[in-house]
Amino acid sequence: MVALAVAGVLAVFLIYTALGGNSIALLQPSNLAGHSGTVSLTGKVRGPVTGDAKADGGLRFSLHNINGESPIVPIVYRGSVPDLFKVGRDVNLTGHLEGDSFVASQMTTKCPSKYTATPNNKA
Repeated sequence: MVALAVAGVLAVFLIYTALGGNSIALLQPSNLAGHSGTVSLTGKVRGPVTGDAKADGGLRFSLHNINGESPIVPIVYRGSVPDLFKVGRDVNLTGHLEGDSFVASQMTTKCPSKYTATPNNKA
């Protein structure tokens, strides 16, 4: 009987967390305006990249939608920079808006697909 009650409570907890507990909005630069609190922002890195992610001023760059036209969002990032980070790479940032800039504390890069077609080498 006790095991059944514990299983029931666990099931309710799992449903709650799956459907809405601690959810973070997943956004692109084109739909970032007006959101408050912590969000996850995905886009393509635009240069120039300046600053230092370990310094108070942070690493600074811009982000735009992965596909299509979109607003350019200035980014201030403080934290560990992934090895694959560079201009043109798709990234996912977790942070919040401060004025016109998105201040991020977590960053992951999307790995380029090894299955995309490469141009033929011409000798």
